[in-house]
Amino acid sequence: MSKKKSKAAKTVCPCGSGLSFDACCGRWLAGEPAPTPEVLMRSRYVAYVLENDQYVLETWATETRPEVLFEPGEVRPKWLSLTVLEAREAGDEGFVHFIARGRTSQGAFKLEEKSQFRREDGRWLYVKGHFE
Repeated sequence: MSKKKSKAAKTVCPCGSGLSFDACCGRWLAGEPAPTPEVLMRSRYVAYVLENDQYVLETWATETRPEVLFEPGEVRPKWLSLTVLEAREAGDEGFVHFIARGRTSQGAFKLEEKSQFRREDGRWLYVKGHFE
């Protein structure tokens, strides 16, 4: 195993699970379908942290997906933490209530959202969020 791979395997996943990145969200970002809405939401948060816009857009339902997440030159927030308050699923529908904390040049902020997910062809997709 290379030193680079060894270091990545030991990196704690930004989603807050306490697992290594490789054992947690790394596999979802590499293309394996997330098994639950909560896992998808956590991996999407990590994609925001890592500025992996492609993953965020690919896991977004087509009817609500924007063309881009950030305009060229737009300053992105620095994401600091994620707390999942509730996660549930019923058939092909799922919901996750979470708080994400971040920072911009204007200071720290808290984003609280109740997200709606849908399973299509065996893959969970983010549909929309309701902000608290």
